[in-house]
Amino acid sequence: MARIAVLLPLFAQTLNPSPRELLNAERPLGTAEIAAVLDASRTAIAGKTFRLSFAHGGTGPEVLMGSDGRPRMLRTSGGIMGGMVGGVVAGCASPPCPVAAPPPRIEWHDDLINIIEYTGRPARRCNGATEPGELVIEYEHRSSTNAWTVIARAQTTPGVRAPGYAPLFEMLRGATPVTSGNRQQIGGRWARALVAPWTPPGGTPQAELTGDPFPNVVGDPAPNDATETLWIDPESLLPVRWETSKRGYGFVLSYEPIDLQSPAGVQPPDCVR
Repeated sequence: MARIAVLLPLFAQTLNPSPRELLNAERPLGTAEIAAVLDASRTAIAGKTFRLSFAHGGTGPEVLMGSDGRPRMLRTSGGIMGGMVGGVVAGCASPPCPVAAPPPRIEWHDDLINIIEYTGRPARRCNGATEPGELVIEYEHRSSTNAWTVIARAQTTPGVRAPGYAPLFEMLRGATPVTSGNRQQIGGRWARALVAPWTPPGGTPQAELTGDPFPNVVGDPAPNDATETLWIDPESLLPVRWETSKRGYGFVLSYEPIDLQSPAGVQPPDCVR
């Protein structure tokens, strides 16, 4: 009887492998198993901060994660620059003409810091009217003014409005159907791939032109065999990389302590104007 009591937990463990065991399994995972893995990964990443970059040690957006596979706060920085050249060119009727002074040139540069806070609270209008969607707060700092501005808006879609890396969070929160892929070393550690078809932001594939010589005929859209892949570390259960096969780019998730919070002294609005 004692041996049976010992074997029962082992048998149950075999029937219900842990997310770590699933990620290390040398077989394809089922739909329910993938859902369990993603749920465990969302739990593991909740409250953590990381940097998204094209390579280890690079710069990029800084993220504080929530518990639902979406960022709670996202900080980006960059700059914009511009300029203008102006002036009046004098006419010259008979050469040789005097050399004209170069026209005045004006250039400017502005450094920007943008922080987006996904509050998780329902949005509402400042006049008391209901507003569908989530209340999202956006802060922006410009070096030209050395001041913060802040606005509130309503977001009706649950995803992140950032085409470059939004698909990463769509996969993590389970909105994108995925299948399990192979195991591979990412940054010196083993990781398991979760794979989905990849549709670039902006629409459907370009239609093919057939016929040579003219007239060319617009045919069906070119077949899209591109994929996107989310790599998850079996030990930590954390996502470590997201990449696409078609456009040849991806992001590394570098976990590090980052002081990511709303700007001090800036009162965020609690309603949408």
